[in-house]
Amino acid sequence: MLARKLRGFEDRDAPKLYRHFVQGKGVVSVGGSKVTVSFPRRAHNPILCGVPWNNLPAALLNLSGGTLALRFR
Repeated sequence: MLARKLRGFEDRDAPKLYRHFVQGKGVVSVGGSKVTVSFPRRAHNPILCGVPWNNLPAALLNLSGGTLALRFR
């Protein structure tokens, strides 16, 4: 399902997707009820920026309605 959302990676296998997108680095900051994930510059981050992240739920149920913010540098 992830591959269908990533332009140019529609027919890639799971290990390649994992290597390029899931295994990547990022910094997670938790402040109060806000969780921020910052991704460094990488070759595949522009592809991740093109994913419609606004379709994800804005509130995090585990944090009593806390919010999630994704930042791409």
